[in-house]
Amino acid sequence: MHRIEDALAKENLIIEAKFFGGEIVRYDVKRLFEYWEQFRELERNQKLFYDLRVDVGGYGVSWNDDLDIDAETIWEDGILIGKVEKRDINHLLAYALADSREKNNLTQKQLAEKTGIYQAEISKIERGLGNPSLLTINRLADALDMEVKIDFISKNI
Repeated sequence: MHRIEDALAKENLIIEAKFFGGEIVRYDVKRLFEYWEQFRELERNQKLFYDLRVDVGGYGVSWNDDLDIDAETIWEDGILIGKVEKRDINHLLAYALADSREKNNLTQKQLAEKTGIYQAEISKIERGLGNPSLLTINRLADALDMEVKIDFISKNI
């Protein structure tokens, strides 16, 4: 399952989505006009189009309750235009936690119940916005029946 880390609304109803793996995918929203008339509202209302936001968990992008596109559609029907190679530690942790949680078939809410960590805090960590302590990371790993591995790697390789 692909998840979106960040997305930008560009000119001509184009979205550029950055996925948690670092891939940047360009998606043309106009392709939806043929199938979904409600997306034409984005053409008529540019302010709405630029109010694009990534859904919690990165499962898609949305503008309002009626207009949204899931991450898999953007991934499959978009065009890969690049990849960000260097990832900061928060985003590496975000991807690892979300991936591990999903492999364990747990929702954020279920993980919160197992750990005693607020679901909102888990969401922040999974979006790369949290700053969890090592104790918190260990609690998450224990609840996922996993261990944490920390490694220092030379920057000169």
